[in-house]
This record gives sequence, structure tokens and C-alpha cells, in this order.
Amino acid sequence: MIVFAGPSLAGLQPADWPDMEFRPPVRQGDLFLAACERPAAIGVIDGYFEGVPAVWHKEILWALSRGIRVFGASSMGALRAAELDVFGMKGVGRIYEDYRDLVCTDDDEVALLHGPAELGYPVLSLAMVNLRASLHAAVAEKIIDAAGASLIAATGKSQHYKTRTWKTVLDAVPPEVPERQLAALHDWSRLHAVDQKCADAQAMLELMTHFPLHDTASEFHFERTDLWVQATETWRKRSAQADTGGGYNLFKDKSFIDR
Repeated sequence: MIVFAGPSLAGLQPADWPDMEFRPPVRQGDLFLAACERPAAIGVIDGYFEGVPAVWHKEILWALSRGIRVFGASSMGALRAAELDVFGMKGVGRIYEDYRDLVCTDDDEVALLHGPAELGYPVLSLAMVNLRASLHAAVAEKIIDAAGASLIAATGKSQHYKTRTWKTVLDAVPPEVPERQLAALHDWSRLHAVDQKCADAQAMLELMTHFPLHDTASEFHFERTDLWVQATETWRKRSAQADTGGGYNLFKDKSFIDR
């Protein structure tokens, strides 16, 4: 099984899932190339979207049409699963459910700034979905009231995803929120802030471990348009240029690629 992940795995140990091959956040073409390897399943957690073409819906549909299970959660995976679950993509977790039910609609709800792969994709900003989940928990624990949580969420939403942190949010909250609530939330968040993205990622990995992965080709008709053919040729060439160990041989079975 192949899983595309990055910052959403913060705090988790990939070694705990020995059946998974973890790859960097997905970009356009990566999922098609992974599907060409015929894994039992593909999981999408994190993906690039700004400055790099995002994973194409049609890649996922193609993998599904070839009988490969595709799961999504947490970040880019939750977005794509909410859009493609009617075609067979399996969404997992609260974030996916919120997108599916239109509680969340903006892509920036899951976006965040992170460091390089060499450092383990350290998280450098605060995702709105994590802020919202934390505020929900803080209200439940009576750290703040619902009105204060609403104003804090609105403050966070007004900030760019790259600069949003607990500090920038709490420093910019309007004076209607009592200072004692802000101080209590500040102290509480240090140890109890909710990482919903990580929780959903873990739930997806656990589900993939136990989910039946027999051949489950979807019944929808996959249309091989000219644009699709051109795109896959570009991705194949990219793979051949990047792989000096003969990776291009995975395209030898034309019956699998082109049907």
C-alpha cells in the first residue's frame, strides 16, 4: 500500500505501519504513477497545491477504475474524498465529513506552512481545521464560552494560512473576548490543542490496515480523453527521467495502462 503524507503525520511513527510505503505529499501525476505499480490501495493525506499542480481528480478515478482502493483523509485527501466518494473513493475522519457535509467549503481550511522533508515536514502554521477543533474542545471543557470561540475562529479565518499561529490569532482577537478567557485558552492550548489532521490521518491508516482490498473496480465508465492521454504521457516521461534504475519498465504492461 502506498500513502502520500507529510506534515499531517506529525507525532506519528510511520514504522508503526510496516505494510505502508510512505511517499511525500502528492502532486499532479504522482497518484497515476503509483497506481501503475498496482498497489492494493493508495492513501492520500497531504498534497501540494500552491505553485505545484494538485493531484488531478481523474488520476483517482483512473486508479479506482483499475480496482485499486483509494482512501483520503486529513488534508488534500479529505478534499478529494469529499468530491469523489460517490465514485468509490473512501473518505475517513471528521475533516472529510465536514467537507462532505459542506460544513467546510474553503481549501484554506486544511492549508498550512511546513518545513522540508529532510526535517520531517515540521508544522510552521496553524490549520483552520485544527483551530476549530481545538476551540470546540475548549468550549466543551468550559475554558472559553461559545461566543468567544466564534470570535476567535473568525479572527483565525481572517489571517493567511501561512502566517496563522496560536499567537497571531490570540494577539488579534477583538476586545469583546474577556482577557481571562484568552489567558486560559493560551495556557490550555499549550498541552491540549487538538491536531485533527493528525487524528484523521491515523484513523485512515488504521482503516487501510483492516479494510478488505480485493479487486473492487468501480462501475463508472472512465473516459480516456485526449487531455488524459497527453497528461499520462507527460507523467511517464517525468518518471523515466527521474528514475535511473529502470523504473520506466512499470509501463510495459500496456493492457493495464491503456484500457
